[in-house]
Amino acid sequence: MHILLVNDDGPPSRRLSPYVRPLVNALQDAGHLVSVAIPAASRSWIGKAHIIEAPLKATYVPPSAFRNDGTWDETSSPLEHREEEHGKSEPEWVVITNGTPASCVQLGLFNLFADRPPVDLVISGPNHGRNASTIYNLSSGTVGGALEAATCGKRGIAVSFGSKDEQPMEIIQAAARLAVRIIHHLYKNWDERVELYNLNIPMREDVETRPVLYTRTLPYYWSHGCLYAEVEKKETNGTNGTMGHHAHNGDTHSNGVNGVHKVNGVNGVTNGVKAGATNGVKPTSRFRQRDFKWSAELADMKKALQTSEEGTDAHTVLNGSTSVTPLCANFWFVPGLEGELKL
Repeated sequence: MHILLVNDDGPPSRRLSPYVRPLVNALQDAGHLVSVAIPAASRSWIGKAHIIEAPLKATYVPPSAFRNDGTWDETSSPLEHREEEHGKSEPEWVVITNGTPASCVQLGLFNLFADRPPVDLVISGPNHGRNASTIYNLSSGTVGGALEAATCGKRGIAVSFGSKDEQPMEIIQAAARLAVRIIHHLYKNWDERVELYNLNIPMREDVETRPVLYTRTLPYYWSHGCLYAEVEKKETNGTNGTMGHHAHNGDTHSNGVNGVHKVNGVNGVTNGVKAGATNGVKPTSRFRQRDFKWSAELADMKKALQTSEEGTDAHTVLNGSTSVTPLCANFWFVPGLEGELKL
């Protein structure tokens, strides 16, 4: 079987993407041709996005050239990194600058591997952590990659390994072996009503002997804003950080030129220098501004997942079993609401 594998965590990295290489190895050990197309940087929480104004660059990287920090060695010839395995060279991975899981699927299916047979199955993952409940599924780049496969008429399976904590290699390899077994079963017994499966595997020593269960998605909704926090601005000269114009993130330092201060890379003006002053200084906006940063506080969500109903994806994986959720790749209409609206 020819498998296209994408992810949202980027190149192999001990911190951000520790699971991708073991799964690729397990799929190859099972005899599959695996074509890998992954973003050059982490694209978590990006869903099925395409960054339409960003040019994409595909770099073919031998797997042995990757370091443990998500970078790769470009100092030697690619031929020096070719690994002989069963008499064949290991296929290069493709790393896509500005790529997302969805764009990796598009390029992987239609552009990058024209010299190989048609793709039979798209695997998106394995994600570094769970993707259970509607909030995660609708936000996840991992699930987004499988959704993109479905919109391209291909079968897709999103795979998540349910822990962000550092795991022993024995547990990672056990999860990878189990994932391969489940992938085989789903592909051979694919229900034609299903467009993609969402697979969540708990990270535990006995994972291969634990139940594998069909599940439904746990509904979850944000009850309050908990993803972003406002950045407090440092007071400067008793003016609440405005310095005549609006400061950014409260970070200032003098560059010694006519009282001009640099504010997080944006040139601001102080000490009576008027807007539109000379010396190439561009004033910041006079309009009111507020700064926010990603600061996810997920304690309430974690409590909801812990108390979720039996039969849901969250309950299943948190209780040590593997969750397999069959999904359709659409926002389906509500039946019964038909005909003309009488206003």
